[in-house]
Amino acid sequence: MQLYKYMSHEDFLSNFKLRFTPPAELNDPRECVPEIHIKDPRGYLSNVIQRNFESGYLHLLTEHPTMTPEEALRRCISASEQIEQDYNDNNDVWVKRIFDKTMKVTNRNIAILSLSETPDNELMWAHYANSHQGYVVGFDSESDFFKPRKDDPKTCGELMPVQYSDTRPQVFVEPGKIDIPKELFFTKTNRWSYEREWRMVRMQSAADDILPANIHLFKVPELAVTSVIFGYKYPESKKAGIEAAIKAVAPHIMFHNATFNHKSEFVVS
Repeated sequence: MQLYKYMSHEDFLSNFKLRFTPPAELNDPRECVPEIHIKDPRGYLSNVIQRNFESGYLHLLTEHPTMTPEEALRRCISASEQIEQDYNDNNDVWVKRIFDKTMKVTNRNIAILSLSETPDNELMWAHYANSHQGYVVGFDSESDFFKPRKDDPKTCGELMPVQYSDTRPQVFVEPGKIDIPKELFFTKTNRWSYEREWRMVRMQSAADDILPANIHLFKVPELAVTSVIFGYKYPESKKAGIEAAIKAVAPHIMFHNATFNHKSEFVVS
């Protein structure tokens, strides 16, 4: 299967490195934004109290050598009662804390590659290929680059189609555990369905290059690239030099042009 990447910067044409984007930097602020559900609210609260009780008790005895165990115990019991009261009175605040933590963890660790099934979507040429001044790169989805690696976490490495739904992905929280499903990274609202998007998730730490501005680059094997399509506003003066440079290292890559024909139809030839 052929998949395509709309691009505005020419860097890829010289280094064959794809940018993977942290969720918070995707173009739709609602992407990768889950709905949080606490599976067992009372069990979750008990787990929080227990963890705070144990660490708090040891902290008090360590930091205050003159404090008696009875006083430390009394203070921990009082703190536990306050946690329970706060949980009962401000449940939405607790859910937001979990939400913020989930977003923080994913944005620090995850990066996403977005591709499309089609190379001739006029809106995408305008939005992602510098108003037709950029280009589109075709990829062979069967390349090993698009397959999971040995040490990939369960959410990483698999090329999957995006599901379009106006229902937010759900993250279920259990005592001591947050289960983040793959769907969180592969769901967009229906208004984006025209993109016919496929995605792959990688860990940011696996990037071949990490540049300023949180840019994570992954090197693509030349054989994974099948074609380059120049936008109809792409400078003619640059095409020959780029084709020659790429053919020197990857002679199998085909070159095409996007244009409007005499009937004002958008075509790739």
